Amino acid sequence: MTTDIRLRPIADSELAVFAATATDPGHVEAVRRYVDDLLGKGAMRREWCFLAERNGAPLGRIAFWTLPGAASPSDIVLFDLPWRMPDAESVGASMLRRMADRARSLGAGALGHVLDTPLQAPQWQAEPDRRRSLLTGNGFAIRRETVRFELDPGTPVPPPADGLVFRSMAEVGEAAFRTASERVTAGTLDRRIGDDDIFADLQGMQHDPGWWELAYGPDGALVGLVMPAAAPSMATIGYLGVVPEQRGRGHVHALLARGTATLARIGRWPVKADADTRNAPMVNAFRRAGWREFAIRTEFERPLAG
Repeated sequence: MTTDIRLRPIADSELAVFAATATDPGHVEAVRRYVDDLLGKGAMRREWCFLAERNGAPLGRIAFWTLPGAASPSDIVLFDLPWRMPDAESVGASMLRRMADRARSLGAGALGHVLDTPLQAPQWQAEPDRRRSLLTGNGFAIRRETVRFELDPGTPVPPPADGLVFRSMAEVGEAAFRTASERVTAGTLDRRIGDDDIFADLQGMQHDPGWWELAYGPDGALVGLVMPAAAPSMATIGYLGVVPEQRGRGHVHALLARGTATLARIGRWPVKADADTRNAPMVNAFRRAGWREFAIRTEFERPLAG
């Protein structure tokens, strides 16, 4: 019976219990490091870490995540269940419902979650097919699927593009950059970018106006933009785009080379990035530039309005 499941915030002394609950013994230390890292960076809070208990014994765990400085949670992370128990899905459904209620009470308008396959650090998400079914059966819809790439230290940085002139947001101003971001997202193959204000989203990540650049052709026409940024646990190409009239000319490779060089100069590791599986030109650009493909990420979202 799921009615006997209690979901409660952990105490200060229970971080070790939280990391170990429903975790393969070989992964406990890595999960604890991840928890400590998120807490230290403000992406997670101790009162946002929850244990699911039955008769006082912990069965599962789950936590809220957000960009540092945000008041409300945006995602759930570290969601793990006693998968070998016959009612694991029922326990998980109860946890997801209660977390949705808590997130709504904290001011969240939606709740996201990502599933990375194959099984890997830092969350070690076992039983991916059962997880997917559990999420979609409890109000979460698949928003997009991406190929995940990582830039290994020491990977040769592509040479600079000939013929393009780059000007940073510090030079052109925020208004001009915002206008350019609206132009490059027109007709994009990326499902998330097509629905969101990418400029506003990336402003919530750590960035410097000198990192974000517009690219112009020899005739002064806008070609595209590249927006490197830093999340709590990695640096990334936040977004890269080419204006519709300049597409199909190979500019994506020049923009990615520029963004890769900026990330290498910043020196924040690890460096990771995602490309929508429907965006074949972007996926191929990462492969051609020497980025290593390491996972498929499925992004889920549950609206919380009402």
